[in-house]
Amino acid sequence: MNGTQVDKKTQDALLRAVHNANAHSRELQIKREKQLWKEIETPCNLNDVLSLLKKNELDSIRKRLDLKGLSSLNKGALASELERLIPVNFQKVLFTLDQERYDLIHEIVKNSRCLISNGKMSISKVESLMEWGIIFPGINQGQKFLTMPSELSALFTKMDGPELKNIIRRNTDWIRLTHGMLYYYGVMDTSKILERIRKLTRQEIDVVDYLNVISVASEYYEQARFSSNGVSLEDDRVFDTDEIIEEHTKRSSIDFYPFTKDQLLKAGEPGYIDRTPAMDKFLGFLLEHYDLTPIETEDMAMELINIINMDDHSWMIKYLNSRLEFPTFEFVQEITAHAMEVYNQTRMWALKGYAPSELAREEKKHLLPLTSDDENKKVGRNDPCPCGSEKKYKKCCGK
Repeated sequence: MNGTQVDKKTQDALLRAVHNANAHSRELQIKREKQLWKEIETPCNLNDVLSLLKKNELDSIRKRLDLKGLSSLNKGALASELERLIPVNFQKVLFTLDQERYDLIHEIVKNSRCLISNGKMSISKVESLMEWGIIFPGINQGQKFLTMPSELSALFTKMDGPELKNIIRRNTDWIRLTHGMLYYYGVMDTSKILERIRKLTRQEIDVVDYLNVISVASEYYEQARFSSNGVSLEDDRVFDTDEIIEEHTKRSSIDFYPFTKDQLLKAGEPGYIDRTPAMDKFLGFLLEHYDLTPIETEDMAMELINIINMDDHSWMIKYLNSRLEFPTFEFVQEITAHAMEVYNQTRMWALKGYAPSELAREEKKHLLPLTSDDENKKVGRNDPCPCGSEKKYKKCCGK
């Protein structure tokens, strides 16, 4: 990072990973779906759904609820114990949820404990709800749905009052603010996250409650995770935690960028993309030259931000060239200039949420955009490629 070039083998591996991530995710989802949706008659109770689960699925619920002394039980005995203990632990789980999951439960209960699936909820979210023993996926006559056993829906109805709604609002803020900070900072000590949330919400925070809420949310949203060092949280896109921490340490004199509460809540929304003016201008440039769908442009914007956070601007051009055909030498220069403007205006993990253009020019000379002379200078076929690959242009972007 900090301008250091990634070796070619690693660069190519990362590029392939970015390029193939969506396709691989779709393949896994198809496989997981076949195993997840089970024939269930509704309305149902806990015994009905637990008896359909495999032993490893029952074990997942046992582990999530941290139930001791049950690991040696066979499938039947474990299902029986879970039928007894899931209602006992229901309030504890309910008090970790946020508005999205509360609304889902409320809708299921309102619809006689069964909600037809619209296909928009990810498999990881469905699995998370099932592994906490609160909502189960089912299928009947080819129709997929989500259901809540009668014992739990009765408990939810009893508990659904002002206290629960206040906790849900609190949790929603905690989760969104945490996700927003990690979107911009990449990695952050849990203590610093708590300090900022206290300041932004003007409320005291019980650390155990917070950690429980974030732990459950990390499995449901898959936007954040606990770092291996045990003291930090990190964005799920982070590739090298230690390197980001090292970059933060180098800039100990600079505090994390002071985002407002509204900015962090917005950045914490699933699928958020920080569309800077430079990014919008760049995407407009691409749309002038290529026939791209809105989904394709959104995907490219998201992937470019991820690449930038790995702090290697040469990889941006390699990525774009893997997706798009560059027609002329002049076009490569033009798209490179646009890409560098995007780079300089993008908030980066390594820079504690600052964009390179916001930091002192003398500290970040290697991050400055191309000069007008650089943009107007033509690239010969035997010249170094402007993408920074260190290859000749004719053997790289000029192919």
